[in-house]
Amino acid sequence: MPKYHFEIVDGFRLEDPVGLDCSDDTQARDVAKNIAHQIAVDIAGDSDRKVVVIDDNGDEVYKTKIKP
Repeated sequence: MPKYHFEIVDGFRLEDPVGLDCSDDTQARDVAKNIAHQIAVDIAGDSDRKVVVIDDNGDEVYKTKIKP
C-alpha cells in the first residue's frame, strides 16, 4: 500500500515524517478532508491553512483548505 504524508501549511510547512498507508489517492484525499475538518473544529480563526497530501514520490496529489 502506498504511503502518503499529510502536511499542514500555514505560512510555514509542518511536515509529516511518518505518513499513513492509504489504498490510493482517493482514500488519501478523504483522510486529508478529515484532518482539515478536525483542525477547523479544534482551532478557531480565519487563516490560509491547508492540508497538503504528498505521495511516496514526493509529488503533491491533493490540497484542501482548512475552513473554520
